[in-house]
Amino acid sequence: MILEVKNITKEYKVRGRKEPFAALKNVSFSLDEGEVLGIVGESGSGKTTLSEIAGGLRKPTYGSVLFQGKDIGGMKKEEWREYRKSVQFIFQSPKESMNPYYTIRSILSEPLTINFPSMSKAEKEERIKDMLIRVGMDVETTLSFRPSHFSGGQMQRIAIARALLLEPKVIVCDECTSALDVSLEAQIINLLSSLKKETGVSMIFISHDISLVRYISDRIMVMKDGVVVEEGDTESVMSEPKHEYTKTLIETSFL
Repeated sequence: MILEVKNITKEYKVRGRKEPFAALKNVSFSLDEGEVLGIVGESGSGKTTLSEIAGGLRKPTYGSVLFQGKDIGGMKKEEWREYRKSVQFIFQSPKESMNPYYTIRSILSEPLTINFPSMSKAEKEERIKDMLIRVGMDVETTLSFRPSHFSGGQMQRIAIARALLLEPKVIVCDECTSALDVSLEAQIINLLSSLKKETGVSMIFISHDISLVRYISDRIMVMKDGVVVEEGDTESVMSEPKHEYTKTLIETSFL
């Protein structure tokens, strides 16, 4: 087991209300090495908040996150740095997570400079070029341009390259195909599947579309209103859903 989320509750104070709003209510899950866990639910179900807590971008109100058996809340500075390097995110809008004034070379060099300070400029260049090739981008026509030069599908490939550069153990894909058309969506899903097989990286794949999640996930976890209503291996959930909400998601996804 590489990641374990235990009894996570996340509350927010709401103006005009005595009681806080609970975005997550006692949620738990685990992620094994090389596994893809699909987390599915409609907007507001809590899936993004949960993934950000699992990846260290937010703190829970209650509960704990264990990375390789160690509680991230008690990590020392170097342990925390290694954990944050080991869990990378691919977001819905990659251009928004990249400096528009930087070239792709600078954008991809920055995380290597921060996390591998002893790596030479030539070594960084070689790793960047290799990764761009692996995600299907042409090196010579990519490195010198800024994000505005590229399409949404191309930028998502660059975002995947950036995540993989640090050789993470876990990648969190948060609605990473929802801004793409169907053909590009299929290309990115196929790319992620290939890279997962090639590198053995674990993934948390988040989407509102359960028909999409089924193609890449080993297990599916269904969320509604901040709680997990169903969880199981992909084939079981898709063929024999137990919760009415899961059945509705499946029915509507194939309309």
